[in-house]
Amino acid sequence: MAKFARFAGASDADNGKEEFIMKKKYLAVAVAAACGAPALALAQSNVTIYGRMNMGFDRYSATGATAGSAADVEGRARVIDSSSRIGFRGVEDLGNGLKAVFQIESGFNADASAGAVGASTGTLGTRPTFVGLQGNWGRVLLGRQDVWWGNGKMDVVYYGKVPNGFINGLYGPGNSVAAGATGDARVAATFARADNVVTYETPNFNGFTGKIQYLIPTGESTVAGSSVKNTGWNVTGTYDNGPLYLQVDFMRNDDTALTWDGSTALTANGNKVEAWKLGGRYLFPTNTEVMLYWTQVKADSALINQSRDRDTWVATVSQFFGPHNIALSYGRTGDVSGWTTGSETGATHTGLGYFYSLSKRTTLQAWWTKIKNDSNAGYQFISFNGAGAGTNSTPFGAVGADPTSYGVGIAHNF
Repeated sequence: MAKFARFAGASDADNGKEEFIMKKKYLAVAVAAACGAPALALAQSNVTIYGRMNMGFDRYSATGATAGSAADVEGRARVIDSSSRIGFRGVEDLGNGLKAVFQIESGFNADASAGAVGASTGTLGTRPTFVGLQGNWGRVLLGRQDVWWGNGKMDVVYYGKVPNGFINGLYGPGNSVAAGATGDARVAATFARADNVVTYETPNFNGFTGKIQYLIPTGESTVAGSSVKNTGWNVTGTYDNGPLYLQVDFMRNDDTALTWDGSTALTANGNKVEAWKLGGRYLFPTNTEVMLYWTQVKADSALINQSRDRDTWVATVSQFFGPHNIALSYGRTGDVSGWTTGSETGATHTGLGYFYSLSKRTTLQAWWTKIKNDSNAGYQFISFNGAGAGTNSTPFGAVGADPTSYGVGIAHNF
């Protein structure tokens, strides 16, 4: 369904021939100007420019800190950029059913008055960027790619329609926690997007598709004489047919540095992280969509012979009527098990959103969302623009504080 496209940008049939021609002309002129190449040659290539601008205005606070009111972040207004990006995607027909494919996708800060630059912004190719071959046997890709968390259609709740704050780091790869907090950061960070990835994707078999990925997150920089390899694997299976979508993912990261109680293990040799993700969604004839998924992250430290794990689940109900969409999301992250001081390390998340589609490409947003941290937890919303919990220099909430956001926004896909 068009509502749930993983990436925005490819021209729909009803966009018209004129828009398609103009896109190719603009690309030809831009690259010809930069490289001095004749515009005519590029105009014969099948290249699409796509992207998203996703901006909001909210009121943010994080109060109720375990340390007392002195550690609270009182309410403040913000303008936030939620993963705006621009990309170039192309296909070349090589004949006999074989095609060359490529994608260059970059995040950018549409609003960062304090100069905040995140891992997904600031340079070219910060988001999924790869080249490969495809045919009736599937396709093979090399480059920076989504892994585990970013695969398929279970990676985020509304597939780019909402600001990051409505989703939050409770369900993500585990990097959105306050300094000194417990929780996912005391287990391990999982893969979301990584360099050095080789991917094989199967063809579609009546709705079933599969993907296997091999990656070397930091192993290429291993010093001489070290036995640390730091390699990873990910396997994803999906079923997408009509109103039903199902997905299962498994990842493993070997010889990776682990964070235990705020410090990095002295050695990565023998450490491993394993994670599962299982979920699905169903769109009923009443245009009511129900989505449910569960994740588990487990880390084993060879250095101190300890294991820790954490389970998370989230349920979302969305009601579509015409251009309107009302959505309610609720999820829970449990305590970190296998840790002697792991009690009161969980959190819950509640989100309520309203979305109005002005067109197929432009959506207005309004939301209220809150994380309720246990006394030893410090989960946060997904960070904006590389800063703590929001654009510019909004700080993380303290341990035990409950981040809350309500606001309005607009998203435009092109």
